[in-house]
Amino acid sequence: MSSIVEVYAKDLGVKIGKPTISEHFFPNTIDKYICFDFDSDNKSESYNYWDIVQSLINPFLKKNNISLIKIPSILDKQKNFFIKKSLLYIGLANHNTIIADHYKIPSVSLLTNIYENNFNPLAVGKIITPDFSNLKPSFNQDCQRINEIKPEVIAQAILDQLEIKEKIIFKTIRIGRTFHNEVVEIVPNFPGISEQLKDKPINVRGDLHWDLQNIVNWCQFSYVNLYVTSVFDIELLQYMPKLKQVIFKYQDSENTDKSNFFKELKKRKINLIIEVQKNLNINEVRLQYFDYDVVEEGKPEKEIKASKFLSKKRFATNGKSFNSESSAKRLDNSDNFVYDEASSKELESLYLYEEE
Repeated sequence: MSSIVEVYAKDLGVKIGKPTISEHFFPNTIDKYICFDFDSDNKSESYNYWDIVQSLINPFLKKNNISLIKIPSILDKQKNFFIKKSLLYIGLANHNTIIADHYKIPSVSLLTNIYENNFNPLAVGKIITPDFSNLKPSFNQDCQRINEIKPEVIAQAILDQLEIKEKIIFKTIRIGRTFHNEVVEIVPNFPGISEQLKDKPINVRGDLHWDLQNIVNWCQFSYVNLYVTSVFDIELLQYMPKLKQVIFKYQDSENTDKSNFFKELKKRKINLIIEVQKNLNINEVRLQYFDYDVVEEGKPEKEIKASKFLSKKRFATNGKSFNSESSAKRLDNSDNFVYDEASSKELESLYLYEEE
């Protein structure tokens, strides 16, 4: 079967030639730099851990006087020039990778949900894909298997392509499903609010401490997901205009009717999640409150052996900020991970790792 190029050549009466790539000058005062570009409109090409990759390679780049620069929004020919003058291209496996390879510029490129041999063969570039040995690629643009690629693999490939003889000592142990989401949790046990959180979504942990005035203040200032363990006066809801969701921790075995409270929330279009605590029969609660979203409290996972963690959560209590609820309870703001009752329940928001 003829290729598309051959068909065009035959139909148009022209010869197949070798393509040329041209570039236009783009001013840049930095001599030694590597360029990167992870921008994409495809969900399958959205990599969540680039910030970790940067943190791993930055000390070695600084040591070798190499700058890390994002490819600016410029004309394609200027972009060609920018890549040509760089030491390395990092990003998605796309036309930028081909441009870099044309100029014999090393590259480290992520290929999302297809096999490496489906991409153009490269002379000096390094292609990294998820592990397809067990689960084959689906070729679906909505699949985010790109996030199966560990940051340390990318970081080591970058050092190798730059011929920097160093080893990345970072080893991923477990990545929580919601780690990449930035979360702010407030225990309302201190007065005052932060201007940075105005009209921003926050979690207010009324299940850990109940101070009505502080809670009302937050519900007037930020968009609040409120955690509670019992009902409160429904008349107070009129003073909580930015209360968007209530997570009700259902933990009493008494047959106390909470229907009026739940109905008022529904009437005010405040979302309700009833979280049934352990040792209670969730089926009975679902039968009683079948009009609402009733879920079971997440069960703690078995102990995980890890010594370090990363978190995008900000947990504020007593006027101080911590990286997790567990850290707050231990009054430890370091990156040391301790498996305890609190950390076992927030694993999905943590990135656990070791330093080898």
